[in-house]
Formats: sequence, structure tokens, C-alpha cells
Amino acid sequence: MRKSRVGLLSLSLVALFALGCSGEAGPAGPAGQPGAEGPSADPSINAITPGKAFIARQTEVTISGFNTTWTEATTLDFGPGVTVVKKTNASPTAIVATIEIDPSAAIGARDVNVTEGSTTVTYKGAFTLDTPLDVSVTGTAAQGSILLASAKMKDLSTPFDLTTTGDGLFEPIAFTNLAMSGSPGISGSVEDAQLYGADLLILTDVNTAAGPAEVTIASGPPGEEISSPAPAAMLVEARTPTALTADMSVSGAVDQPFASLLFQYTPSGPGKIVSIEAVADSVDAVPNFAVLPASGKFSELIAFDTAPTVEVGAEPIYFVYWDNTGTSGYSIDVTVKEIVPAEIEPNNACAEAQQVASLPATLDAFKMADKDDQDWLVVDIAEGDVGKVLHVVTSPGEAQTDTVIEVVGSDCTTSLGVSEDSNYHEDFTSDPITAPGKYFIKVTNSTYGYSGALYNLSITLE
Repeated sequence: MRKSRVGLLSLSLVALFALGCSGEAGPAGPAGQPGAEGPSADPSINAITPGKAFIARQTEVTISGFNTTWTEATTLDFGPGVTVVKKTNASPTAIVATIEIDPSAAIGARDVNVTEGSTTVTYKGAFTLDTPLDVSVTGTAAQGSILLASAKMKDLSTPFDLTTTGDGLFEPIAFTNLAMSGSPGISGSVEDAQLYGADLLILTDVNTAAGPAEVTIASGPPGEEISSPAPAAMLVEARTPTALTADMSVSGAVDQPFASLLFQYTPSGPGKIVSIEAVADSVDAVPNFAVLPASGKFSELIAFDTAPTVEVGAEPIYFVYWDNTGTSGYSIDVTVKEIVPAEIEPNNACAEAQQVASLPATLDAFKMADKDDQDWLVVDIAEGDVGKVLHVVTSPGEAQTDTVIEVVGSDCTTSLGVSEDSNYHEDFTSDPITAPGKYFIKVTNSTYGYSGALYNLSITLE
């Protein structure tokens, strides 16, 4: 078959046409727009890895450079509160550094500077500091308050040490390797914990400085604790305590869960017995008062009870009202009373027994002066009361005053029974009285230990 020559002929004609049509070059066209500027040859920092770290920690960071000639003489600056404890030059364009971050270092983004001789390169806002702990509070964040708080561990490399003691049944569970602290006037405890979370009870003294306050959790065995601070965990508000006057009622409102109210009372003189009580208009409310001395410090707590009775001096005392049920939206009426003690000392033996004028009798503000103290009382039983029993009840006083009651016959030795000591306060009924005469009531401390002093006493013949 004969091959076609059309393709070759066409190409030849095109080439000839081009040669035949060529002429002189035309005038030059206008200049084009300038192109983009090429990469700078100046040294710079390309990256900081990681770009974030936590205060109160030591961490390793890598600084990557471009067109740098870093040597062992190179210095690093991460700003105030960050110390370079170790530096290794991996190459002229890479440095590996170990840095230690002070707990007081400012939170937020900061510049990183690398200096070699007279040349400093800066990466602005390249490195961020954060708090390892995040804390949120519930209640009244004010002077003289009790608060609940939840803490979240943001540094996942340091989970909380969950070592505990106690079985939760006969002995409370305690997180022995966790401790909470704070700014001056801030204290508290870890109530519960998980690997990266904790529930806290926070106490603010009456004289705690108003403003931002720090909360810190230390985790780990003694000598190996890792502290995780939250520098501005809470904002403490200033507040003036409500003044209380004896036998006058003062109202207050509990307007949010776990809110606290602060009261102050000045006794009429030294050696007074003072009691306080709150009556709430909600059946769900559970009134409680923390009693603080003139210092206003929770570390010197006098009592914590529903209606505490305390022996005080002449200085002012503070009462912090706190309902630990979280009930809110109710009002309370608070009343303070000064009690005249009914006890007449000495009454420490049968021969010194304090006479009870008549029955029934209610005697307030007796006191167990120490663990070996005994309080003796004597009652006269008439002929017509033979066969009856003496019903003796002790009550707070102080919630943890642990009393034991015994009724003794006229000879000071024959026992008509001893209370079972099954609780702090006793409700005891004697054996029947067999003859008229003097009968003695002896009140002593429990063998379980001496923890409270004040108690009240009621005696009836039944």
C-alpha cells in the first residue's frame, strides 16, 4: 500500500509560510508586575514544641530554627518565672531545653528569645503557660465562709495519688497522699478524688484578704509531692459580719445552695456560756454553725454543731452559718443566749454533792473540766416516792461531751444502775428506790475518751 504524504506536506507548507511571513521585531511591550519576594535568608525560629506548658512543672521543649548557626554559647529566654536548667544543641538549627516553671509565673502567651552572640531571634507569643489545676466553687466565696469545690487536673501526666486509709464504715476514708492548701486564710481538705478530679471543702477565715485567692493540691507520698496550683481559683469578697445581741432574733436569707452567713457576738464578760440557735422556715433545712474565736481562723475552730453551746472569754466570737444539705431559698431567725451555769463547784465527790432543790429539775451548763472530773448531785426522796425511779437525761452542751450516769444510794456506794454509754448523751432510768433518804447522781466521762466538756442535765422522779 502507498503511504500518504499529506501529513508531511502540510507540515512543510506551515514551515514555509512561517518563514515567508517573518518580519522585523515589533516594539517591546510594557513591563510586567514584580513577582513575590523570595524567602528571607535572615535567621528565625520556626517552631517551639510543645507550645504549651504548666506552671509548677519541669518540662522539655525543642526549638527549631531556620538559617541559624546556634552553638553551645546560645542562650534562651522564655520570660519571667521560667528557668532553663539544661540545654542541648542538637544541631545548628535545633535546641533541646529542659525548663523549670515557677508556680508564680504569669499565665498566658509569651515570647521566646534565642541569642547567639549579638544576634537575637524572637518568636512572639510562641509559648503559653497554663495552670495545671482548674477549680470551680459552690457557695458564698467571701470572708468567713465554708465552700464546696470541684478541682480538675489538666496536666494528664500527673494524675492524683489515690492512696487511702479507712473502710468507709467504721473509719472514714481519707486520701492520705492528697492535701489542699491555699492563699493566707484559705484552708480545707480533699473529700473525694479520682485520677483527674477531686472534691474539696474550702474554708475562708474571717480576715482572709479580699480578692483573688489561690488553691493548691499536693499529690504524692511525703517528700515526693507534686503541687498543682490554681493561682486565681476563687474571688473572695469582703463582708461585714452581722452583729448579734443576747436574746434578740436576727434574720438571714439562704438564697443559694451551700451559702454561708457570717455573724459576730461580743459576750458581756469573761467566762460566759454562750449558745446559738437558728430556726428555719424550711423543713428541709439543717442549720449548722461553725464557732470561731476572735482571730476568725478555722484552724482554731471552737465547735461545729446545729446549736452549739460554748464557753467563751470577753473577746468577740464569730458564727458561720452553713447548711450542708444544699437546701436554699429559705430564711432563718438566729438567736444568741448567755447561759448562767447551774453547776456549783466543788461537786467532785459524794461528800460534796450539789443539792437539787426539787424535782423535776433542768440544770444547764454543767462542765466536765477534764477526763477525770466527776459531777455529783443529791436529791431527797420522801416516803411516798419509794418504788419510783429516777430518770436522768444528759444533753448538749457540746455535741461530743460523752457522759456516763450512775445513781447511787444513801451510803454513796450502793448502785441503782449505770447507763449503757451507747451514745454521747445518756437517757437513763434507775432501779426502783427501796427506801426514803438521800440518793446521789454521779456523772462521769465515758471511757471512750474525753472530747467535749459542756452538758445539760434533766432529772425526774417517775
